Amino acid sequence: MSRAVRRTVNTLLPLMLISMLLSGCWERQELNELAFVLALGIDKADEGYKITMQVVIPSAISSQSGGGAGSGGVPVASYSFTASTIYEALRKFNMTVSRSAYMGHIRVLVIGEPLAREGVGPTLDVLKRSREPRMDFYVMVAKGGTAEEALNVLSALDKIPANKLFNALDKSYKISARTVAVTLDRFIEDLLYQGTNPVLTGVEVIGDPDAGGAKANTERTNPKTKLRYESVAVFKKDKMLGWLSEAEVAGYNYITNNVKKNTGHVKGNADSFVVIEALRSTTRRKVRIIDGKPHIYLDIEAICNVEEVTGKERLDAERDILELEKKAEERIVRRMEQSVEQINERFNVDIFGFGKSIFEANPKVWAKLQEQSGDDYLKSLPVHYKATVIINRIGAIDNSFVDQIGE
Repeated sequence: MSRAVRRTVNTLLPLMLISMLLSGCWERQELNELAFVLALGIDKADEGYKITMQVVIPSAISSQSGGGAGSGGVPVASYSFTASTIYEALRKFNMTVSRSAYMGHIRVLVIGEPLAREGVGPTLDVLKRSREPRMDFYVMVAKGGTAEEALNVLSALDKIPANKLFNALDKSYKISARTVAVTLDRFIEDLLYQGTNPVLTGVEVIGDPDAGGAKANTERTNPKTKLRYESVAVFKKDKMLGWLSEAEVAGYNYITNNVKKNTGHVKGNADSFVVIEALRSTTRRKVRIIDGKPHIYLDIEAICNVEEVTGKERLDAERDILELEKKAEERIVRRMEQSVEQINERFNVDIFGFGKSIFEANPKVWAKLQEQSGDDYLKSLPVHYKATVIINRIGAIDNSFVDQIGE
C-alpha cells in the first residue's frame, strides 16, 4: 500500500467510525404515542389558569367512519386542566391520557374574555418559548364567555371544531371586512412594536354552551348551539379594552389594507339601495412631514361590481355609474374617518399603526411627537383620506325588471 493511500485511509477511517456513534432520531416518537392538539383554550381560574386542549381522535375521522360529521363517533375529545402556570396545566394532560400531547398542529388559540381583559402577555410566553407550536395559527377572544365553552361546540358541516374555527375565520376576512385574521406571531409583534396596538377577532357561542358538545348538536337542521365571529377586540399593550362596531372594523380594515372583498350599499336616486361589492382594494399610506409635524395620507383604490338593486334605480347611463362611484367613495372615506375618530375617543389607542409608520419614516419626528403628546398623539395627528372607486360591471342587466312589473 502506498504512502498516499495509507494517509487517505487514516484520515477517512476515524470519520466513518465517529459517524456510527451519532444518533439520527434521538427524540423520535411513534405516531400512536402522540395526541395531536388542534386547538388550545386559555381561561382565567382562581388557582391561575384553566387550559382546554382539543385533541383529534384518529379512528373517528378515518375514511371508514364515513364522510359526514355525524357518522361514527365524536371526532375530538376536550381535556381541561387547572394550574398556577400554563406549562404545569399542559403537563397534567399526561396524568389523564396515555399519549403525549403534540402541539405542532395547533390551528387556533382561544382566549377567554376575562383573561384577555386582565392581560395575555404572561400566557403567551410558553407558546413562544416552545419549539413545537408553529406561530401561524389564529388567535381569537371568546366574546362574553370562556375559551372552554367555545372549543366544546360541535358543528354539522365540519368534523373537527378547530378546523371549523380556522377555516371560517380564514374565509370570513377574505370576503368581508368585518373580521381580522391575526396569527400568534403577528399579535406578539404588534405587542412589541412602537406606534401600534393589537386587535383580535371575537368568537361568540350562540345558544346553550352545554348542549354544544353533544353529538346531537350536529344532527339537527337548526343546531341548538352555534359559533359566530362577532366584532373585534381592541388591546392596549396586552390588555383588552373593549369591542369595535362593524362599521369601525370595516374602517380599520380599509386603513390597514386588509380588505380582500367587502360588500356595502349606497342609497340610489329612486329611494332604493344599490349593493356594491369591492372585488379588489388597495390602500397606499404615506407619511409627510409638514412644518416639522407628521401627516398621514391614505389613498384607497377599489374595483367594484354592482350586485343588487332593490328598487327602480336606472344604471343605463354613464352619469348614473359615475354618481354611484362617487357615493361609494364617500362611504369608504366616511367609514375610515369615523373609525379613527370613534376609536380614538373611546379607547385612545393606535390600532392603525400610524405611529409605527411615522417611526419608520422619521425616527426623530416620532421621538419628538412622543415627547410632546405621549400616548395622546392620535388626537392631534392630521389624517388625510382619499378613495377612488371604479365600478367594473353592473351585472347581466342594466336596469332592474321591477319597474316593468304591472306595465
